[in-house]
Amino acid sequence: MSLNNQDENIKWAKSYAIQALSDLDTREMLISANAAKCHRLHYLQMATEKACKAHLTMMMGHENVRKTHGYIVSNLPIMARNFYANINNSKEISRWEICAIKKIAKEIQVLAPACDDGDMREDNCEYPWDDGKGNIQIPCKYNFPNIDDSARNVVRLIRLIRTAAESYAGKTAGNLR
Repeated sequence: MSLNNQDENIKWAKSYAIQALSDLDTREMLISANAAKCHRLHYLQMATEKACKAHLTMMMGHENVRKTHGYIVSNLPIMARNFYANINNSKEISRWEICAIKKIAKEIQVLAPACDDGDMREDNCEYPWDDGKGNIQIPCKYNFPNIDDSARNVVRLIRLIRTAAESYAGKTAGNLR
């Protein structure tokens, strides 16, 4: 990677990260406003995807990541390993936590309509879908039972995503806003 491309990748990674932080901040506002779960999850999915794209941009270059979806499942566990020590007193992440992150990552990824797990999952945060039983499910009325965004492990993962985004954005907790 040439220095010029490296500088460009840093700019793109920072841009993805800043937008990821904005998405996480919006998610927090939606929680405070008691918004429907689909909206909270939508902003979680978008923030996670952008944080993963920031990470991948630094690893592989912007041209290799800019126009695709579906990076969360394969890359969130890698990003978690890299940033876990930053928020957990330099301890290495445990195997069981990586397994839990992989499971949560899959649920976050399929929240995007473009990532339907090979036509196996219709539930998404944006558009109504046919549940296969003759019912039209509406995201704002659906419970999304496979992911509890208030569960301790999900909250910890969100904190880790924020830490990674802050790092790629070149920000610390004290100067985010």
